[in-house]
Amino acid sequence: MVLPRTAVGGRALSWALAFFIWSLGLARYLGEAFYLLPLFSSPLAVGGMAAVGGTAGWFLGRWVCTSPRLHRAGGWAGLLLPLAYLLTPQPDPLMGLVLLVGGVVLTPLIAGRPDKRSGVLLLTLTVFSIYLRTMGRTVGEADTFEFQVVAPSLGIAHPTGYPLYILLGKLFSLIPLGSMAWRVNLTSAVFTTGAVVLSCLSLERLTQEPLAPLLTACALAFSRVLWSQAVVAEVYGLNLLFVAAVLALTAELLEGRAERRTVRGLAFLLGLSLTNHLTTVLLLPAVGLALLLARPRLGWREWPVGAALFLLGLSVYAYIPLRWPALHDGRWMGAGEFLAYVTGQQFSGALQLSLLRDPTRYAILGRLLLEPFGWAGLILAAVGLGWTAARRPRLALTGGLAFLAYALYGLAYRVPDIAVFLLPAHLILALWMGAGLALLTRLTDRLRPLATGLLLALFALLPLSRIWLNLPAVDQSGRVEAERWGRYVLSLPLAPSAAILADGEKFAPLYYLQQIEGMRPDLDLVVHFTEEEYRADLAARLASGQTVYLARYLPHLEGFYLRSLGPLVEVGTEPLMEPPPGARPARATFGQEVELTALELDADPRNRPLWHLTLYWQAEDTPQEDLEVRLRLVDRAGEVAWTSDGSRPVGGNYPTNGWLPGAIVADYHPVPLPPWLAPGRYDLEVGLFPRFSGSGLPVDNGPGSWWRAAQVTVDRVEAGDALPYRVRMLLGPAWLVGFDLPTSAPAGSPVAVDLAWARGVGAGVAHLEWVDEAGQAVGGQEVEVAAGAGRSRARLAAPDVPGTYRLRVGWTGGTAHCHWLAPPTDGCMLASVKVTPAQVGLANFDGRILLAAAEVGADRLRPGASLPVLLRWRALRAMEEDYTVTVQLLGPDGRLHGQVDAWPVQGTLPTSRWVPGQEVTDPYQVTLSPDSPAGRYQVVVGVYLLATMERLPVVDPAGNPVGDHVVIGELEVGP
Repeated sequence: MVLPRTAVGGRALSWALAFFIWSLGLARYLGEAFYLLPLFSSPLAVGGMAAVGGTAGWFLGRWVCTSPRLHRAGGWAGLLLPLAYLLTPQPDPLMGLVLLVGGVVLTPLIAGRPDKRSGVLLLTLTVFSIYLRTMGRTVGEADTFEFQVVAPSLGIAHPTGYPLYILLGKLFSLIPLGSMAWRVNLTSAVFTTGAVVLSCLSLERLTQEPLAPLLTACALAFSRVLWSQAVVAEVYGLNLLFVAAVLALTAELLEGRAERRTVRGLAFLLGLSLTNHLTTVLLLPAVGLALLLARPRLGWREWPVGAALFLLGLSVYAYIPLRWPALHDGRWMGAGEFLAYVTGQQFSGALQLSLLRDPTRYAILGRLLLEPFGWAGLILAAVGLGWTAARRPRLALTGGLAFLAYALYGLAYRVPDIAVFLLPAHLILALWMGAGLALLTRLTDRLRPLATGLLLALFALLPLSRIWLNLPAVDQSGRVEAERWGRYVLSLPLAPSAAILADGEKFAPLYYLQQIEGMRPDLDLVVHFTEEEYRADLAARLASGQTVYLARYLPHLEGFYLRSLGPLVEVGTEPLMEPPPGARPARATFGQEVELTALELDADPRNRPLWHLTLYWQAEDTPQEDLEVRLRLVDRAGEVAWTSDGSRPVGGNYPTNGWLPGAIVADYHPVPLPPWLAPGRYDLEVGLFPRFSGSGLPVDNGPGSWWRAAQVTVDRVEAGDALPYRVRMLLGPAWLVGFDLPTSAPAGSPVAVDLAWARGVGAGVAHLEWVDEAGQAVGGQEVEVAAGAGRSRARLAAPDVPGTYRLRVGWTGGTAHCHWLAPPTDGCMLASVKVTPAQVGLANFDGRILLAAAEVGADRLRPGASLPVLLRWRALRAMEEDYTVTVQLLGPDGRLHGQVDAWPVQGTLPTSRWVPGQEVTDPYQVTLSPDSPAGRYQVVVGVYLLATMERLPVVDPAGNPVGDHVVIGELEVGP
């Protein structure tokens, strides 16, 4: 088609404007990502770059308008995507990069309508390459670790066995690339990519539109839950591939195409899919309805053939009983045992139909269905469902039934990771959403073709935003700490043929390294489900003379002698009376009873920013107090640079009031080097303090509570993960790129502010100051920034008067550019902080989480009854860790008679996903033991980190720890 000269000129102008905007986005990205000063602070340089881009766009536009393949109106709309980046006040180079690349890729797709083959190829390469970039490289956690070990060795996974995934994982383990963990993880990337591509093909066939399915499939691919399962060894990518295939064949059946082949394919796929994941049964009602509606014209012989194909797919389950004897000392698996195993009978308790009456479950389900595509996606899905119902009512009915089945399952199945079970529902939502987008593009094509390009570019923001928003949360490529910990532990001088009793988190890297890499094959690595099982196993092994180490907290070890070997705890039946010969003598006395006789200090052999300190204590008499060990680093000027939180000796397992007089207690403590620690020499000091006290035991009868243990040299510490708040501020010669601080703080309390600097920062002094609502400075602090520093930390007092304050940062002797193209000024505002009265809420847990309120649902309870408890939390700052909440019923005898431990909101909203300032309503049901004595009970709440079992301290307004729990109420227990 040949356009008139005036039309060519008009469209060329549109291309020029689009390229002008795209070039502005490129200039901002280069300025913020690579700290190019002219492109960050000079409007002239930025304008010149944009003008060059606009001119190039003019000539390109004239060529496009004469091209027979790229003449579609609005083809330039994709180049407008960086406009969202330009209008975003917060700097986000990842967002800029995604929009710039996305705009370039989207432009020819809009302008030229891609053919099916090239579109699918582009989708496959894009999705798979991003999955590959973010895929885990080392041993994972929980089920991921299990599959990484079981698949290469052709073992049997936990119920329901997942035999198909194990066999496919074995094939991938033979790939001669990467680590074994990486190879098994690759299965998920491949299968999930296949599910995404198949959903795109199904949507193309349904809508007859080329581009809407591509964009919709990308939105599904980069939704948080699906992406998180695509980068670790898990069964859900393969399960989704089967779901997509079954839905595609169901659509074929309803269309009356290739009925015999379709029914046979459905039968085989359903049977085969069941050998990967049992939730395939949720598709059976929809498939049955499709058969009823389609009434395929099949001969009577086809039904036995279909049944045979179903059983053929299901026959993969034979792997389990056939492989069982080789893994269980020749014992064959009984029929009842096999049936219980493959049906997951041990998990049946999690399926609770009573939850269908629980309003909390509906709130959780709504949040999990809203999360992948947001309100815009749900509205489009509703439009698409309506359009499908009008054109193909039978297809809408069967799809709706499948969606309802998965939604009901999500309501009734109470497990923390219920989101992964809803992935098929996300897939169905995506198909409806793509249908809605296809309908809108058809309407705009008829009414105003130019609007189609703008509509597609606008929708493209959905899948592209999933990339920059979800990538930091799902990226597993840099998570190697667990494997490094495991290698360090297995390199320790562990006794031959010893046993390590570990929790699930610590067990994973140890077992993987032993089974896959052959490290310390002589060790027995053990994990149990209950503390009773641990104690029984411990007693049996010690009675047989085996050396036993603990890699988990285990209470009630009275009568044993505990000592550290690195982060492990050796449980002994005889005391240690002398420190090892290689330990350095110390001879420091703490108080009147405890002597530090020797110590060992070693750098981490794997070059982690960590020192390993082992203290050898000896008590003349058993201390009466429950003491904790605290460490600190003091710089050459005598300033305290870092202080540990403090912990009971021997990993929290051996309180000082349980020590045997005269015995040596080996007590290990890691000394992590925080990233804001400046290079230099530091004194490492040790103190013994009563818990929740600021006054330690005097050292050598002197006035001080700290003893200098060693001198350490600290090189530059790598910054590691980025801080939660991104900025690009040029302060004098230094680039400030991130910060972290709480969103609220009690009046007068200390506030820790972390600052992240770009590479190569010069030495200088930054200053922080509070600014009140009238614009007046009301106090602050200077921060020394060392040359080459990656991080700095300042601790300044919050203002004494409650209110809303802003924190301003500047550079002594220099000006500041606060953001892209900002004029120079004397300082930049970081954030607003709400300063509250000193006493707010029920408890402040370490300045991270505020327990704002709590409701105890009864003031009287019978033994065996359940107590409803409602907690209301507020996130005070961003958290990387997933903390566990414990709600306990403490009886008049001082013992626990009821307890619930879980992540918040029934395990579905871990603290790492909380946004600072977010309010979280968190319900619990705590069951009182049937044999509970009558009397007055306290309801106690605490917060702890499962990996270390360390509780977050409850702090007072001054930031001092005052306890590790809070009493939220009392009740009477009686008949």
